[in-house]
Amino acid sequence: MEEKKKNSFFNKIKSIKHIEIIIAAIAVGIMLIIYFTSFGGGGLSIGSGNDRDNDHMQDSFHSDYTRRMQAQIVNLVSSMEGAGETRVVINWESSVELILAKTVNEGTNSSSSSPVIINMGGSSRPIIIKEIYPRALGVVVVVAGGENARLRVNIIMTLSVLLNLEPEFILVFPMG
Repeated sequence: MEEKKKNSFFNKIKSIKHIEIIIAAIAVGIMLIIYFTSFGGGGLSIGSGNDRDNDHMQDSFHSDYTRRMQAQIVNLVSSMEGAGETRVVINWESSVELILAKTVNEGTNSSSSSPVIINMGGSSRPIIIKEIYPRALGVVVVVAGGENARLRVNIIMTLSVLLNLEPEFILVFPMG
C-alpha cells in the first residue's frame, strides 16, 4: 500500500511541466535569502574608537572585495565559449577581517591596546597589518547559454577550483 502511495506521489511530481525550472527557482530563492542574511558575521576588531567608523571601514573592505570577486567571475564566465550575459551571486561565510597594528597602553592595574593611527591627506586611518578574506559558501550563476550542459559543467569546475568549493555548492542556470 505504501509502495503505491510513493509511486503515485512521484508520478504526480513527474507529471508537473518544467519541474526542473521550479526546483531551480526555489534553489535560487533560498540562496538569495542566505546571501542577504549572511552579512554581519566576523569582522573588524579595532579595540577602541568610533564604532560607526569601524563598521563603515569593515563594510567598505567587504564590499570592495565581494564586488571585485563577483566582477572577476562575471568576466571569466562570460568569456567562456557559449556564454553570454552573466550574473553572479556569492554567499560569503563572514566579512573581511582586518588585523591592525596596535600599541600597548600599560596602566597601573591592567594593560590594554589601541590601534596605531596615521594621518594622511587630512584623514586618520589605522595601520592594517593583514586582511583575512572570507570563504565562499555557495555561488549562483545565471548565464545566457546556460542551457548548454557542457558550459554548465565548465563553469562549475572553474568556480570549484577558483573558490575552493565543492561542486554541489555551485548552481548554474540559464538566463531567461
